[in-house]
Amino acid sequence: MEKLAMEGGKPVFEKPLKIEGKRFGEKEEKLVLEVLRSGKLNKNVGEKVREFEKIFADYLGVKYAVMSTSGTAAIHIALGALNLEPGSEILTSPITDMGSIMPIFLTLCVPVFADIDEDTWEIDPEDVEKKITPRTKAILAIHLIGNSCNMERILEIAKKYNLYVIEDCAQAFETTFQGKKVGKFGEMGCFSLNQHKHITCGDGGITVTDDEKLAERARLFSDKAWPREVGRTSLFVAPNYRVTELQAAVAIAQLDKVVEIGERRNKLGRLLTDLIKEIPGIKVQKSHEDSKHTYWFYAFRVPQGIRDKFVEALRAEGVPASGGYIPKPVYLYEVFQEKNTFGSSHFPYGFSPFRPSPETVDYKEGDCPVAEKLLKEMIRIPLNEFWSKEDVEKCAEAIRKVSYWLIS
Repeated sequence: MEKLAMEGGKPVFEKPLKIEGKRFGEKEEKLVLEVLRSGKLNKNVGEKVREFEKIFADYLGVKYAVMSTSGTAAIHIALGALNLEPGSEILTSPITDMGSIMPIFLTLCVPVFADIDEDTWEIDPEDVEKKITPRTKAILAIHLIGNSCNMERILEIAKKYNLYVIEDCAQAFETTFQGKKVGKFGEMGCFSLNQHKHITCGDGGITVTDDEKLAERARLFSDKAWPREVGRTSLFVAPNYRVTELQAAVAIAQLDKVVEIGERRNKLGRLLTDLIKEIPGIKVQKSHEDSKHTYWFYAFRVPQGIRDKFVEALRAEGVPASGGYIPKPVYLYEVFQEKNTFGSSHFPYGFSPFRPSPETVDYKEGDCPVAEKLLKEMIRIPLNEFWSKEDVEKCAEAIRKVSYWLIS
């Protein structure tokens, strides 16, 4: 085996592997110019936002879609539509962006974290059930990295305990569970159109549902609870998450590409998995049977003690690898450890009319041991639809080479 590039050997890639390609084209330009020339950039005077909502609902196979300013806004809108009592607990995954969690605080609810499954790296339904209390009102199922949660088991638990289910599909366009697209299982599904997602309009979000009443409240919640067909009033407390016609124009063009992007990422990701899954010391992320992973990025695990050196060695071989995804589970962030919420109140923790005892929720190291271990072992590679089959094969070669010297 050729010695490692960082020790003077020849790198697998003569030039570092490309990370991204051209994402926007003539249709995006045409639709943006169309909006600019119309002079109608606000959604309430234009037509592109409504058009995108309709075509996204049709694409996903749901009745209603509400477009907003971000994936965070999309989740906040979903929780706002549910209108849970302050102090309610929402069970979710500890490995995510804080954009998934902030809406829980903003609706005055309490995040509670269930551990992840060892094989799929998605929220573990058995740990979810263990952590349900009388205050638990919803499960926020986060489809991490483009892989699906076990929605069959989550829905069984939700039905048993009378809980709502919201799906965070920010990283999971075109992802399926047992042949059905994610976002369609729970009461509401939420997507992100952030710059780095499968498709993008810079920033944007989508909240979907088949429930007419939830859809109506979601639409109101996104626009200050202003029923514009009635007149100038406000029906309840709500933010302004209106997205512009310019963003919707780009999103319309991007949606044309989502199926091809999902297929391409799935094909390349499965190929890389097949090439490295038998390498000693390497653990790959597994998917559920009859389900489709769309690889927001590609990740695998190596022993914790060599993770950082493995990353360094891969980068020297021309693979743009990074360690982990987030540095630690979110419950170890300062906002949870110090309960930095509203002023000095620590609300919604502790005593409140809806939590009638001083019992609170505390977060500590060891709460989700599988998640904590995963983040110390994970290596992330920015696989995307712009990679070629040769890129994947050479990437696998680099992983095999580094593994030979550092693990074998």
